[in-house]
Amino acid sequence: MSPARLTEAQKRVMKSHGHGWEGRPGAGSSIVVNGARICNVDTMNALQRARLVVSDESRCLRATPEGKSRTAQLGL
Repeated sequence: MSPARLTEAQKRVMKSHGHGWEGRPGAGSSIVVNGARICNVDTMNALQRARLVVSDESRCLRATPEGKSRTAQLGL
């Protein structure tokens, strides 16, 4: 996935995750960062397939090194 191909929702997620924030599953299909709904599960699944974020054993979602690099490339 090239930087230009990220959707606005994906850019919003990478803006927080690329700077060290982590997301957690919220109610329904939402993903929550710092208590605020940031996106839905489908957005995170797309970012996981692109290897920009990864889920750990406690279901926290964090940016991969590639994701952090992509965030810097985009200037987010």
